[in-house]
Amino acid sequence: MASLTLTITDTALSLAISTDQNLLEHCLAADLPVTRSCRNGNCGRCDSRLQKGQVQLRNGSIIHAPAIIPLCIAHARSDIHISHIPLVQLPTHWRCQWQNPQTLRLPAGRQTPPRQGDICAILVTHGVETNEIAEINGRNIVLRHPSGNKLESGSASLITIDRDHHGDYSLWREYDGEQQQLWAHLNHPTALVAQAAYQQSGTSGRYLILSD
Repeated sequence: MASLTLTITDTALSLAISTDQNLLEHCLAADLPVTRSCRNGNCGRCDSRLQKGQVQLRNGSIIHAPAIIPLCIAHARSDIHISHIPLVQLPTHWRCQWQNPQTLRLPAGRQTPPRQGDICAILVTHGVETNEIAEINGRNIVLRHPSGNKLESGSASLITIDRDHHGDYSLWREYDGEQQQLWAHLNHPTALVAQAAYQQSGTSGRYLILSD
């Protein structure tokens, strides 16, 4: 197992890395919140600029600097420098209206919609379901899978997440002296946005973020 150095010029950070893990895994282990989704090199979320060195992709291709590389399938083959790493911002929250079990409609007004391929969480009264955005058609958001929840209300909150939203926090609803867990194993940014979305829903009760 070769020991190499990964230098991230955006952050002036240098990491000791090995060849057996991909560059995304090394960045996440160093607590860099890199944007990612598919983990197959297809979505482009973790694409970064290789400034120096060479990497080998999962399919065996050798890439030499300068080049744009997907961190999730790139393994270092020398000491390398990368830049322009896309970092995760707080998840985005939308208040939507159900059109049918597979379609949500954004409210009118100027706003940036989610993107096709985004992994999302739909917050219903007593739980959360994860889904994927299959298509954006004007204000309509078409989900990859029909909602498994009974549509008791015409509205729902949607937040975009990534496939690795797992962490050490959970979201709870406290009502009439009882607590109900809504969502477990969240990272803190996703928990904060989910808490805010539930608090804006008008549902009775208090929403708490607790450490698992």
